Amino acid sequence: MAAHRPPAGGNQTLVATAERQYVVQEHRREQQVHWDLMLQLEQTLATWQAPAPPRDWPGRPWPCRKLPDHRLAYLTYQGPIRGGRGEVRIVARGTYEPLEEGQQLWRARLSGDLRGGLDLTRQRDDQWQMTFNGEVA
Repeated sequence: MAAHRPPAGGNQTLVATAERQYVVQEHRREQQVHWDLMLQLEQTLATWQAPAPPRDWPGRPWPCRKLPDHRLAYLTYQGPIRGGRGEVRIVARGTYEPLEEGQQLWRARLSGDLRGGLDLTRQRDDQWQMTFNGEVA
């Protein structure tokens, strides 16, 4: 998958760290809203679109959609998205320990604003199920 282009003004300097970071952004466009969960890989962010905010995630499975990988600039970016694609704001961030990363299952332990276990299980094509067993700060 090709990575999204960086946001306007997206020349972000990231501090080198051995820990992988995650971010959840609220993405608003006109009257629609969804939340993007992004997990740092080496040079990109694996990204899933969720229908509900992180405060609703614990204790039940949520359908989500795998999106193309995003650029690392989105770890810190907040503001308008070029091309009239709405605005994003960060609602949760932290670090994660990858436990499993595959074509059918991603499993991680999150620390930070979200604390606990995260499972992403592929259902078909770009449709996944997200289960978060933890708490939201």
